[in-house]
Amino acid sequence: MNNKCQDCGKCCLETEMPLSERDIELIIANSLNNLNEDDFAIKKNKDYYQLKNINGHCFFLDNQSKICKIYANRPQGCRFYPIIYDFDKNQCVFDEECPRTDLFQLMEIDFKQHCNRIKQFLREELKISLKIN
Repeated sequence: MNNKCQDCGKCCLETEMPLSERDIELIIANSLNNLNEDDFAIKKNKDYYQLKNINGHCFFLDNQSKICKIYANRPQGCRFYPIIYDFDKNQCVFDEECPRTDLFQLMEIDFKQHCNRIKQFLREELKISLKIN
């Protein structure tokens, strides 16, 4: 898929993107700058981290070009975006803050499969309990 987000970066502002251990390992393994997790992640709870914000944006966002510096190795949550799991609604939704959701519209079956992968990621990698419908 082409980078439909190129030159936007809105989702990278004041991000609260969760990181799994696998995400952190992938980022570090592919880092050219000898990064360690303290450089780009903050501990959110005992099971997962969150991307760190620097001056109001994700550590990996090039603020000038609005391009992710690690796009090929971005965290799983960034790969799922703009579909997110809304814990209040107990369902997957397109993030209302994304100005380009029309570029990501999926057929219903694709959306359901994508949502199932999100829920699996939340349960298995972030150890987040989800309500059962």
